[in-house]
Amino acid sequence: MKTKPERDTLAVALDAVNDRWSLHIVRALAFGASRYTEILRAVGAPRDVLAARLRKLAETGILQARAIEDGKAAGYELTQKGKDLGQVILVLKRWGDTYSGGDVPTVDFVHDVCGQVFVAEVRCRACGEPLRSGELSFDQESPAC
Repeated sequence: MKTKPERDTLAVALDAVNDRWSLHIVRALAFGASRYTEILRAVGAPRDVLAARLRKLAETGILQARAIEDGKAAGYELTQKGKDLGQVILVLKRWGDTYSGGDVPTVDFVHDVCGQVFVAEVRCRACGEPLRSGELSFDQESPAC
């Protein structure tokens, strides 16, 4: 990319998760944590930071408080917007699998439809070819592929 637009949908997406903890929180919820203490244990953020991030993620529509039990929120769950963010996390997982080294354990996801280990791959919607580094350019006039 030669120049950065002032504000676009990519900037909006990055702003939604532009801190150290947000994607970790989404990951924890995707792995089944729902109560504050479970998320705290899974993420390891300081309590005040976690509370602020949970509020921010709720405000942006990525997660929501679950139904109330005994006058208290029963926990948190991902909204559809948050679940769709999981696709981004799967691409980051592939990058981590490639570059984190052999001493870090990996987590495999199985595609329920075919029963095989899933590996995220970014493809061009028009031609179906996998995207390789260096194959994109920025066209402000026509942003669609």
